[in-house]
Amino acid sequence: MAGPYAYGFRPGPGQTPPARRRNGFGIAALVIGIVSLVGAFIPVINYLSGVLALIGLVLAIVGICLKHRPKGMAITGGILSCVAIVTSIVLAITYTTAFVESLEDLPTTNYSTDAADEPGAYANPLPLGTAATLGGDEPQWDVSINEVLVYSDDDEYQTASSGAEPSSGNRYISIELTVMYLGDGSATPSDDLSVAFVDENLMGYTPDYANPPGPNTPFDELGVVYANESSSGSVVINVPEQALSTGLVRVGLGATDSCYFTVYE
Repeated sequence: MAGPYAYGFRPGPGQTPPARRRNGFGIAALVIGIVSLVGAFIPVINYLSGVLALIGLVLAIVGICLKHRPKGMAITGGILSCVAIVTSIVLAITYTTAFVESLEDLPTTNYSTDAADEPGAYANPLPLGTAATLGGDEPQWDVSINEVLVYSDDDEYQTASSGAEPSSGNRYISIELTVMYLGDGSATPSDDLSVAFVDENLMGYTPDYANPPGPNTPFDELGVVYANESSSGSVVINVPEQALSTGLVRVGLGATDSCYFTVYE
């Protein structure tokens, strides 16, 4: 019977068999496989994890094909990379679908109204260009709606910043308003005032960060204004097209003080 070194290295006196060489590709594949699998579960990062896992798979294949090198880590890295690729694809589709569906859910608020019919009430809205004072016994803001632009062409709301389109059956409207601060000191318009489109069922539609910008400075980006100083800006809202003919624009100060305006002149 052949001895243990009949077909290989026979150590001489004081010598030991040579150590097996490391498999660098296998080690790299294992590390990349672990990292890419962890990243596959993180939104946004999972898009990059899929690419990283593909690199890990290639390294694993090279490590497996090398002769006289240990294969264990290369095989494990290849398996982890394959799992990471599949996981990244599945979760990327899941996360993207959830994000798109969240854009379809319009930000809304239910408003209540009283029976009062004084100018600016829901039952007696002010026409465009008419100023309304908000703030009760101590007026704080003078507000007027200059124009309500209803977007009708796709190119009008395709922008580099968002590229967004309105939800199915909806239109974007851009509300341009001018506000004047009547209080003491200074104030920021968007900190005090809110703008919404309200339909005939008193359902209010409010601005959303995913909407494209309007033709003027965004209302929530207007800076500080001082006493008797005015400022103008735009608010873009995604609203149901069928509500445009009967809906109103609502400008509110706090939870209770508000004024309604018509959409069309």
